[in-house]
Amino acid sequence: MRTASDPEAERLRFLLIESQAVATPAGAGFRHDAVTQARMGHSVVLFLIQDGVTLALPGRAPELEALLEAGGRVWVDAFSLDQRGLHEAGLLPSALTTDMDAVAAAVLDPAVRVVWH
Repeated sequence: MRTASDPEAERLRFLLIESQAVATPAGAGFRHDAVTQARMGHSVVLFLIQDGVTLALPGRAPELEALLEAGGRVWVDAFSLDQRGLHEAGLLPSALTTDMDAVAAAVLDPAVRVVWH
């Protein structure tokens, strides 16, 4: 068990899952939270799935660019891209297309805090 004096306890690991598109105002707050956690030095992966994959298109969500600049990572679900005809679309340069295997591994990792929006 980690304690407050344990250095690893201070560096939290987050997997934030965004399934909603940019049109939802609450989503911007969720993405701002991801940026805040990354700026605090925590490991943050924002996984875009379902309609959320549209956020990985350049210019759609400035919070994603801020997250990447703060050291966070953006994963984009390949299946959701295919379903929306966006697989060949140009995504943010640092966004990584992935499948559910990587996400499942993170979800099952007891050290990772998972939040789904």
